[in-house]
Parts: sequence; C-alpha cells; structure tokens
Amino acid sequence: MAADSRDTRLTWYTRGLTVVLILFCNGLLVLGWWVSGVNLEEALSKPAIYDMNSHYCVGVKWMKVEGVEPLMKVCAQWLDLSDPSGATHSIRIGHALAIGDDGILHYTDQRHEDYRLLGLVIFVILVFGAGMWTKQYLIARYAMHLQRSDGRVS
Repeated sequence: MAADSRDTRLTWYTRGLTVVLILFCNGLLVLGWWVSGVNLEEALSKPAIYDMNSHYCVGVKWMKVEGVEPLMKVCAQWLDLSDPSGATHSIRIGHALAIGDDGILHYTDQRHEDYRLLGLVIFVILVFGAGMWTKQYLIARYAMHLQRSDGRVS
C-alpha cells in the first residue's frame, strides 16, 4: 500500500473517530448532568437573599426559618440597587432557609448544591480526559495496523 493511501485512510479514520467521540462524550455529559440533577442556573448564580444595605424590599412573606420557632417575616421580593436592569429579585421557592450565627439568612441546601456541582465538574474533566486518551490510543493502534498491512513492522 502506498504511503499516500495509508495517510488518507488514517486521516479519514481520525475524522470519523473524532465525530463519533464528540457525539458519545457529549451524550455522556448530558447523561451525567441529568443524573446529577444540578440546576445550573441556580448553582452558578449567587444565592439571592435580601440584604438591607444594598436592596430595597418590595414584598414581604411569612416563612418557616430553621433555627427560629415561629414563622418569620422575610423579604421575599426586592430591588437590587446595584442592578441597572431594575428587575425584581425573589427568594427561591421551595428552598429551606436558616438563620446563621451572624443573623443573616442563607439557604440550607446551597452546600449540597455546591458539592453536586463540584462532582459534575470532576465528571466533565474525566470524560474529556478519557475521550482524548481514547482518541490517541485508537489512532495509534490503527496506524500500527496500517503499517502491518503494508508489510512493514516497526
């Protein structure tokens, strides 16, 4: 087999393998994201809770707050004075609130969301690394196969 033919076959094999691995790895990433249950919009945004120093409260709600026995009056909608869009910000519905030692409200499940996001990031890195390693391994193996079929073993 001529060297040009071998190079052409290796090029086409490399392109086909690249397309297959892109589709397969992206499928794995979407599956991993679905299994993790991470809501990227919430996980990557700053947890929005009313801050009386830089926000203006426009809506109050009685809510159960961990660490406080009776229901507590909480600002559920506010304007962020540093936000030029003027959008109304709201407290996350369905997320438990707790009061910290410093008296500031925070979401109790934010730490778990952070750990799930960290696990997803590690999974993404592993999938990319495994995909690149697999591509290099399979290309080298196919190149050796082409050399053997050409009659030359190096």
